[in-house]
Amino acid sequence: MRFIQSNVYPNLYLVKYPNKDYSVVQKAIQEKIKVHLQTEHKTGKPLSYTGENGIYFYKYGGMTFGFIGEAGTGYFIDHEEDFGGFVSEELGMYRDYRLAEFYYDPCPNDSTLYCGEINYFKEGEFFKADSLKNIFSNGIYPKTKRVK
Repeated sequence: MRFIQSNVYPNLYLVKYPNKDYSVVQKAIQEKIKVHLQTEHKTGKPLSYTGENGIYFYKYGGMTFGFIGEAGTGYFIDHEEDFGGFVSEELGMYRDYRLAEFYYDPCPNDSTLYCGEINYFKEGEFFKADSLKNIFSNGIYPKTKRVK
């Protein structure tokens, strides 16, 4: 399983070769979220249908045919969504490839930590929701006591 971060939308990850065991995919997505939030994450240009505080996971694949040739979700690695003209490419066209969306905010008790909800999807349909709490943000870790 390989995560490819979009160069245009830093909060978008395409998952190439997802594991057939969906619980393995879910764990990998949770780990990628934690890693993403520990970096100097920038949301970049927002996706057309999303809010600012979100991280999005889609399966790499799908195809559209038109003047730009075969695109699919891989199009969004290096290109912005395109809404006009004879051909349009927007991530919302690939709902069947959606794996997860994580929406987050600073935790109410500690603004150096993030809390949020992950919505998981199977073949584009909502599967289940899960929450993540107290994720370290921007590499800032709470002070801990040293154990001797």
